Amino acid sequence: MADNTEDISKHPPASPAKKQLPESRVEKPAKLRASSPAFQPLAGKGRSIAAVGSHLKNAPVFTPQSRQHASGNSNIRASEIQAGLSRMAIDKHSTSGAFTSSADDDLFMKRSQNSNHAAHMQPAGHFFVDESLRRALASEMRAAFLVEDSELPFQVHNYYALSPLEIIDAPFPGISKQQTIKAQSISDGRHYVLSRISDYQSGQKPELGAVEKWQQVQTPNVARVCEAFITHAFGDNSLVVVHEYKPLAASLKSKISDNSVPTSEAFLWSLVLQLMSALNAIHVAGLAVHTLDVSTVFLSPTNRAFIGYCGLVDVLASRANHNVQAVQQKDLHSIGQILLKLLNRSSEHIASAPGQPPVVMPEAGYSAEFRELFRYLNYHMTPVITVEGILHLAGPRMLSELDAAWNETDMLANNLRTEMANGRLVRLMCKINFIAERTDGVVDPEWSETGDRYLIKLFRDYVFHTVDDNGRPVTSMAHVIGNLNRLDAGSMEKLVLMSRDEKSCLVVSYSEIKRCIDDAYQELTTSVRAWK
Repeated sequence: MADNTEDISKHPPASPAKKQLPESRVEKPAKLRASSPAFQPLAGKGRSIAAVGSHLKNAPVFTPQSRQHASGNSNIRASEIQAGLSRMAIDKHSTSGAFTSSADDDLFMKRSQNSNHAAHMQPAGHFFVDESLRRALASEMRAAFLVEDSELPFQVHNYYALSPLEIIDAPFPGISKQQTIKAQSISDGRHYVLSRISDYQSGQKPELGAVEKWQQVQTPNVARVCEAFITHAFGDNSLVVVHEYKPLAASLKSKISDNSVPTSEAFLWSLVLQLMSALNAIHVAGLAVHTLDVSTVFLSPTNRAFIGYCGLVDVLASRANHNVQAVQQKDLHSIGQILLKLLNRSSEHIASAPGQPPVVMPEAGYSAEFRELFRYLNYHMTPVITVEGILHLAGPRMLSELDAAWNETDMLANNLRTEMANGRLVRLMCKINFIAERTDGVVDPEWSETGDRYLIKLFRDYVFHTVDDNGRPVTSMAHVIGNLNRLDAGSMEKLVLMSRDEKSCLVVSYSEIKRCIDDAYQELTTSVRAWK
């Protein structure tokens, strides 16, 4: 869980507006029990606030500001306990949204929601990313970091952990094969695809400057061109063009071979529109794909389409040898050829007439607009194919594609909201466990059991070792996350902590606990005593 947020400790928490709440709004302390069999919950079922106060009226007060256990005349009276518990409610200011600065927005993000909401009503999955999305992302990461055994060198240029992907027919005359390799960058840690042309003739000068123009093409449906270089790391003179890596994406050619590519009209319209989006960005930049085919179009598991291996032809040969407008027309015709290969797999789409060779034509189950698009792209109904002509035939299908894109954006944003504070909470839990119950005696043998560190230990028990009325452990994620959010925000809300031997009762605020953690952690990290 990456932490991309600003450290909230640099911004003091806003002072809440104090308001006395009626008796019915008083929040009772959670039950707390340590591992000791003699330890009982502070407040059980049926116990009133007054009963709790009477039970604790002779318990000493722990005052974090003085870092001392009070004694003598500092006993807690029942009325003081009840007054302290009456203040245990989240002030309305924390959820009012009446913030004006970015620091306040950051603070609001970490403040817990209304504490009167029944925590048990939220399932555990409410606090985490959707399980299907998590599995999809985990599969992509597994595919990215998987390195297969091969005879490839460990490092080439600025890339290491090379793993073979496939060997395909090269898209340029005079070159037989093109090897594709997955590798990880030393510079940024990301994964890339290395398209290698082996035994590149040293007499030919590659147009490495063409890569700069391809780098300007920024569209989600093109595997971005990153760089090109010549290397001898493979034992020969190899030309390598580096492209963006799309995890788990498979070529249309392989999907056709596996019979795993759909042929529904909705999918074919989506494919055409995605390819048109890519070609429009490429053509506007004055470039052309040259090699658009089922072997260079890739599909992700969610049917996102990408054009791969772009720029290879431009690097291999001088652009002066190409009529860009003619090649761009070829790109548009290639979309029709891709549709033809997808539909040619079924006899339902083969039409024949006496004395005429059979032709591929979408059967009657497809709409008239799609059948017209197919003829427009394949049978030269007009001398020039234009992007505008294709989009005119697509019509309202473009709105469906746009709706699907925004729905996916909303889904990802909703899942991001559940995870955006995880980095802070993990950092906070790490600090608590660095401090609580240390046995190494780095600072002092009793360091973690005295002063403010004792308070941190009890708060740790309150958050993670709570039990219900029947003595069963409470594993409520709402309880844990809510308390850690209040602590991280430095809330002035108060809570009651009780020692394991029931001899000490603490009425403290989350803000005081946070200050204790920061001070203890600072003391721990700046200790001059050597580790044993």
